[in-house]
Amino acid sequence: MAAPVKGSLPLTPRDDWFDRLARGAAGSMSRRHAVGFFAGTTMTAILGSWVRPSRVFGVGPRQGKDPGCAGIRTFYKADCPNKVPKLPPYKPAINGCGPQNGFNPVPQSPLYLANFTPACDGHDEGYGTCNRPKAVTDKKFLDDMKAICAKEYSGTGFFSTIGLVQCARNTETYYNAVSTLGDDPYKEGQSEGCDCCDECPGGAPKCNEICCRPGYACENGACCEQCAPGWIKCPVETPYSCKFGCCNPAEPVCCPGKGPGRIRCCKVCNGSGGCSS
Repeated sequence: MAAPVKGSLPLTPRDDWFDRLARGAAGSMSRRHAVGFFAGTTMTAILGSWVRPSRVFGVGPRQGKDPGCAGIRTFYKADCPNKVPKLPPYKPAINGCGPQNGFNPVPQSPLYLANFTPACDGHDEGYGTCNRPKAVTDKKFLDDMKAICAKEYSGTGFFSTIGLVQCARNTETYYNAVSTLGDDPYKEGQSEGCDCCDECPGGAPKCNEICCRPGYACENGACCEQCAPGWIKCPVETPYSCKFGCCNPAEPVCCPGKGPGRIRCCKVCNGSGGCSS
């Protein structure tokens, strides 16, 4: 420890300083209150090292980056231009070969020839997997059923051969059924398995990695304000990115202006950069 400077107060070790503070704080308390006070502060310190401030104030942990959507994830809609798979713990619903909304083209065990439940489960999973094409899922369904038939009738005897032929016919029948009649179940499965990813707030367009304002559109690589409803859009060559102007319904004719890259809105053009009266 450094020697004290002449004329200054003697240095007090840090631990001794805190000890004096504690004794001074407790000096005005009864022993019972002092014990309760220091027990409470000790417990607060212990809890403070365990409880995070975010838990105390009800603030959840900051969410990480969405791995499936670089923009804003919203609920699924049929006209969504950018469908993305739902986040975990979502899993496609499967119900074997049972009916789905009254649609049941494939019984579990047709004519007791084979059990197609595994193939049906895979078909349900395919329909509920976002962006998996319907044709791909239907073809896999056919291949899975054929594999089940081949396993069930793997022998070389007469009855095994007849069973395999009949089983294979059923697979084609059921494949044709889901291919032809399965559009609505497929759309429903996609609506359950997909979210919509809007790159920009409110579904606004994006131009050159920049989100346009609401009511703007991406034209010629720039965010351009659109004409008001009922107004006439007039193409024009200008040095600006948005190569058009807007004329109101009262003067709906786009006439060449007096300067390059200019237009005039008229009822009738006079051919010399003006409007006819």
